[in-house]
Amino acid sequence: MAKLKSPKRQVAHKLWISDIVNSNFVKKEGWDPSYVEVGDKNVSRVNVIATVVGKFVSEDANYATINLDDGTETIRAKAFGPDVSKVMEVNVGNIIRFIGKVRKYEEEVYLSPEIARQVDDPNWVLVRKLELKEPKKIKEEKVEKVSEEKEVVETVKEEKVEEEEDTGSDFLAIIKKLDSGQGADMEKVIEESGLDSEEAKNFLFSLLKRGEIFEPKKGKLKVLD
Repeated sequence: MAKLKSPKRQVAHKLWISDIVNSNFVKKEGWDPSYVEVGDKNVSRVNVIATVVGKFVSEDANYATINLDDGTETIRAKAFGPDVSKVMEVNVGNIIRFIGKVRKYEEEVYLSPEIARQVDDPNWVLVRKLELKEPKKIKEEKVEKVSEEKEVVETVKEEKVEEEEDTGSDFLAIIKKLDSGQGADMEKVIEESGLDSEEAKNFLFSLLKRGEIFEPKKGKLKVLD
């Protein structure tokens, strides 16, 4: 009797997260894996190096998410059942190497974990940048005039520190006030802050990156106790 052939394991492509979330997702059925179209490649498995900026584990430990940020974009990895153990050892602030499959539910592209391991040597981040081409979309705007005098730049930074700390505290208070248990709606937090939408999102991103807040599910925010 002829043996059934097992499906070929797909290559885990090294990518920027922006390449994943900004590419066209193609849903497939049966043995054929779903994938995103990145350039001339159909990518179903990815290999990213990123910082964990958010983590959530359900009370029964049957569901967990981690939010990954590589400086170009953020994406969630969702783990169900036995796969939860694959993300339990990584925490907010860790730089990790993540290998997993690309998935999509409703309008959200996310990752399903296979491997999530902490990177002890931060030089691997530089190695990854050298391996990859310029990403499609950089989340934070590049500084246009890097030749400006350092004294001027440092002065501006110092003036903003106190303002950002105060604003960060205001956001934490707003999130706590609007959180009825399942997390505060991000759009309502932005609206209540009174800031321009992009400016408010930048502050929220900073709080996520510092681990002061996390996103238990898309569009919801909670303060990390």
